[in-house]
Amino acid sequence: MPRYLSLSEDIQSRIDAGEYRSGDRLPSESELCRAHGVSRGTVVRAIEQLVAEGVAIRRQGSGTFVARPSMHRRSGRLLSFSQTAHSEGRDATQRIIQIAPAGDALAREFHCDLPAVSLVRLRLIDDVPCAYHHSLIPDRVVRTVPALQGGEGLQDPHFSLYDAFEKAGCGVVSADERVTARLASEEEARLLDIATPAAVIVVFRRSFDATGALVEAVEAVHHSEFYTYDMNLVRSVPRDGGDLLRRVHSFEAAERQTGSSSGQNGKKGN
Repeated sequence: MPRYLSLSEDIQSRIDAGEYRSGDRLPSESELCRAHGVSRGTVVRAIEQLVAEGVAIRRQGSGTFVARPSMHRRSGRLLSFSQTAHSEGRDATQRIIQIAPAGDALAREFHCDLPAVSLVRLRLIDDVPCAYHHSLIPDRVVRTVPALQGGEGLQDPHFSLYDAFEKAGCGVVSADERVTARLASEEEARLLDIATPAAVIVVFRRSFDATGALVEAVEAVHHSEFYTYDMNLVRSVPRDGGDLLRRVHSFEAAERQTGSSSGQNGKKGN
């Protein structure tokens, strides 16, 4: 095994054993060189390997740190926080911060024109704080979900709001979502255990049931370093662009054929 891979696996095993925890600074390049008796180039490649695997992150001027669990989202897939985490083989849990009736001002802010309940939760992945969720749930939905009425279940670390909606007969089938960025508030930074000033990714989602009625409006705040949103884009072709596109494809095919012929001729000449 190449020495850089052996070193990256050694660091990974120390992370798995809890010697280095999420957010911890890893030893410097010079410290790793001395500790393992390897060159700086080997250390650099080992760190690059950990960064490529999402195990570590580099911060300019600060060093290399153990990465927190990342929420990896893909456009077009309507999954809850728990479902997204489970799809990546991670454990999603929650801590209830507050549940109370929502005031009129808050309802307007969340574009909810119905009486609603405000639910604030800290979301964790593999026991690491990952997101701050503030949900508004219309009273008509709350009345169908026992856990939201003070019943058992809400305090369960593995409670899933989307699963509760499904069991109550008002499962989410569609949603509108907006992704923005801003600085974290002091409360958000404290709960997410991040140093300020820090950028956060804010995902605002309004979810609807099969009748088009609002089920939940939520603002989810993620640390910017630990949230990834993948999107597939397709460029549309104008109506009158079909002939142009065909000419481009024909030209590319001719180029490939010319290149192939040149290669064969060159080989014969050699």
